[in-house]
Amino acid sequence: MNSSREARGLSLLEILVTLATVATLVAIAAPSFREIALNARRTEQVNALLRALHGARSAAILRAEPVVICKSRDGTRCSADTSAWSEGWIAFVNRDHDSPPRVDAGEPILMIQPRSEHVVVRANRSAVTYWPVALAGTTASFVFCDSRGTIAARAIIVSQTGRPRVSSRDAAGKPLRCQ
Repeated sequence: MNSSREARGLSLLEILVTLATVATLVAIAAPSFREIALNARRTEQVNALLRALHGARSAAILRAEPVVICKSRDGTRCSADTSAWSEGWIAFVNRDHDSPPRVDAGEPILMIQPRSEHVVVRANRSAVTYWPVALAGTTASFVFCDSRGTIAARAIIVSQTGRPRVSSRDAAGKPLRCQ
């Protein structure tokens, strides 16, 4: 039998050095993780509206009927007030071509986007109409802002043909503004 016993484990000094190293790494990495989370939220909202715009454009051509995307607080009708697009939006078939557009009986809602909690979406239009002749009918600009302000803002710019593109500048090439 071996009478000498080997001590196993860590000393207090080793534990403190390890904890200090971990704390330093976390302090360095935390701002990067915050930036990643903010970028992911903004990108999620940008992609959701891009998907809706592309989907509405395709649906208008396939159905041979106008399709409208409008801001909506409740997911059932267009909001005509000055609320931001971050309250949510819907896409629907506007069979009676009413203007301003409104969801009437027999007009199916194709997409619903709920409220965005962390990204503010503002636009120069309250609705975008896609016609079955490959024109959007109106140009539009949407600006996505979060707590970082204009430095991290993104825009979706819809051309006369209805094709949306993402940009870090406005349609005139100027820096984006968050209000």
